[in-house]
Amino acid sequence: MEKMGDVFRLFDHGDGEWQQFIDSIKITNIHGWTGQEMVFRFPVVAVVGENGMGKSTFLKAAACAYRNKNGKDFYPSKMFISTHWDKDALTGATIEYKVRVGNERRNLKWKKTSDWGFTPKKKKPERNVYFLDISRTLPLDATAGYAKIAMLANAETGSGQVLNEESIKGLSFVLGQAYTKARFTSTDVDSKHEVGLLTKKCGEISQFHQGAGEDSILDVFGLLQDMPSYSLLIIDEVENSLHPRAQRRFVRHLISLAKKKKLQIILSTHSPFVLDE
Repeated sequence: MEKMGDVFRLFDHGDGEWQQFIDSIKITNIHGWTGQEMVFRFPVVAVVGENGMGKSTFLKAAACAYRNKNGKDFYPSKMFISTHWDKDALTGATIEYKVRVGNERRNLKWKKTSDWGFTPKKKKPERNVYFLDISRTLPLDATAGYAKIAMLANAETGSGQVLNEESIKGLSFVLGQAYTKARFTSTDVDSKHEVGLLTKKCGEISQFHQGAGEDSILDVFGLLQDMPSYSLLIIDEVENSLHPRAQRRFVRHLISLAKKKKLQIILSTHSPFVLDE
């Protein structure tokens, strides 16, 4: 697995290889931020701080910088919703970005008046954006739609994604297990909700019976396998459901992937084990 220093040296001497990159984010009047700017100098960055300091605010803001090429766009109006109790909390709020698109440097801005407006109004940069919040760690049977599948499924109805050899090797490395196969399948109960299955020495186990770390990380590896180059990956509380050694190994895997696919990865964490990497 790659060391962080290897990626830093590559980035420092050839940052143009990262065709898409957020250089900085400045936030004003959102959750206590009053114009502070966070600068991203490397492709893998961990945002650290005590509870309530606003780590998730920066992660959510990062997701809103682009028109999302792989799915729904992320908007400040959805990330920072106006409620009965908070409707005045975002008055005059702004999110300012400095981004790199190829060799071009661009300034982007969201501003909240009666609604959120984006500048420039046209040609918002496009990028594949993936935002993984802590809901990814919910057990499968506690996730909407899956309890019914657990009780009523009698057959598989389609072949879903199968993890390749490289992904299985990475998954085995992170969790310290010897997996031989990993796949996803739909059922006769609901073709839209897939179930993940892992095979090791004891046989094939569905996500309904996997450990919490296996359950959550299997979905992430399915996402990572097909993630296009130059994507933006954001993970809130990256250490959730993983024991200390797995936390370290997962970060090493992400560093390796960032180098290979020229990803920009922004994490939040409370874990000293993540920071050790």
